[in-house]
Amino acid sequence: MDKVPLKLHVMTVCIIVAVLMIIIFFTNNPIILFSVFIYCSIVFMYTRNKDKLVNGFIYFIPFLFVSVIINFLFITEGKIILFQISDKVFTLESLIYALIFSFKLLLIIYIFMILNILIDSDNAISFFSSKIPKTTLLIMIGIKFFPIMKDRINSLKNTYTIRGVEFNSKSLKEKISAYVPVFSILLENSLEGAFDIGEAAYVRGFLSSTRTIYDKQKFQYKDYILYAECVVTVIFSIIFKIYSFFEFDIYGGININKAINIEVISIFISILVIGFTSVFKVNRME
Repeated sequence: MDKVPLKLHVMTVCIIVAVLMIIIFFTNNPIILFSVFIYCSIVFMYTRNKDKLVNGFIYFIPFLFVSVIINFLFITEGKIILFQISDKVFTLESLIYALIFSFKLLLIIYIFMILNILIDSDNAISFFSSKIPKTTLLIMIGIKFFPIMKDRINSLKNTYTIRGVEFNSKSLKEKISAYVPVFSILLENSLEGAFDIGEAAYVRGFLSSTRTIYDKQKFQYKDYILYAECVVTVIFSIIFKIYSFFEFDIYGGININKAINIEVISIFISILVIGFTSVFKVNRME
């Protein structure tokens, strides 16, 4: 089946992602985290990217095992003992905490997948170039240089290896001495490349006039609605965080009633509203 695009403005997507990330880092409350998961599922289902939902979970499994093992080894807090090996106690609370922490990692993976789905690179570059042209140019140059620098390092290492330079020596001093000429040449090449790009941009009149945008992305009614929903959600999340309505201390005792209150339910509903608003079809504003 063909993918269904979720037509949102670039800025709207960035704001939604920022709001979800803030909420994830704000709390360990499983109810609120589950609402973020539902939002991600709505986007994946609507855009027909169910495979990404499955792939994200597959990527998450190693983090889950590592998190559980580390938490079991180093955390002994908790009242409900699952089993005991010698003097080492393994508690249910430490297991649940590891699961919640791993679940937050899964949500972060999903959010970055959603960012990749919802943002078109051409639209993003066009929008940010019109608002912050210098910063956008620097970021684009930086992104371009990373793969070039990686290939250049490998090429220089091969050249110096043929000349007899040993990069795998055990001595730290010898390793530094071996890499100094490589990074010196790399720095020189990078500076020359940056100057060439800057000179080319100057010759072509970069920033000498207003940038022409041929396919300008317009705001929809639902973009403004989503802005309002995101602002309300963030404001109330900050207030609830300050007054500790989001607190969920698993080591204080396993009690689901601690995770549920009016404030938590209100944020849960607001995130769902953001999710369903995102998939509504609204004509673009002229």
